[in-house]
Amino acid sequence: MTTNDRVQHEEDAAFFDEVQAVSERYPEAKRRYAIANLALEKEMGIDYDRQVGISRVEDGRIIKRFVDRDDPILARMRICVLRDIHGNCLDWREAEE
Repeated sequence: MTTNDRVQHEEDAAFFDEVQAVSERYPEAKRRYAIANLALEKEMGIDYDRQVGISRVEDGRIIKRFVDRDDPILARMRICVLRDIHGNCLDWREAEE
């Protein structure tokens, strides 16, 4: 399956071709990162400028909830698991208590 078979739009295909080229130049980092599709978050109306996801593992499932960025609960979160291309954290993993 080619990149063009996996994406719906021409601009997405070009984007993924560039990401693949970069990952080939940095093979040591290649397995530490992934491209995330935020379609479900968009469908839910999540505004990453205002909100952030907080994930936890529960009974073999990943549970994610969204809170406002200024919510005090974020003070307890310590592990960022998803960043945007500008380095802003979009999703945190709950720290062990």
